[in-house]
Amino acid sequence: MSHLLNDLWLPPSGTIICPANAVDPEKTRGFVISDPHSTKYLDLIIWHTPDGFRGFVNRCPHLGLPLETFPDRFLNALGDELVCSAHGARFDATGHCLAGPCAGEALVPLELDARPRSRAEPPASETPAIGGRPVDADADKDIVLIGLLAHS
Repeated sequence: MSHLLNDLWLPPSGTIICPANAVDPEKTRGFVISDPHSTKYLDLIIWHTPDGFRGFVNRCPHLGLPLETFPDRFLNALGDELVCSAHGARFDATGHCLAGPCAGEALVPLELDARPRSRAEPPASETPAIGGRPVDADADKDIVLIGLLAHS
């Protein structure tokens, strides 16, 4: 994994990536965050697992290529593993490579947090339903990048 960190740029801790409800449960989405002062960027994957949001740098440890060929197509047919479209490497929810040319290696994990969105009133589509609870539990949260995950 260390070779994947050589040219890695990270935005400041606390950078908002997207609204939490932009990534459906048990689905993935890719995002690119650009440095406004240079040509550097971070290409990342967010996976909304049953245990919460997981983040990874979108770079396979085998050749450093992005995992997907088509936008947001990261998961296998069962939806329980990330798959590299180049050579078929399979990764679990911790980013560990289970099979393929980089078996035993791992994706670079990112620490994410779902934080309450600060605003006066929610949009009409996010107003509370019966019982005072939002229709979408993630509607009032943002996914925020904390930094590299120290260990997974």
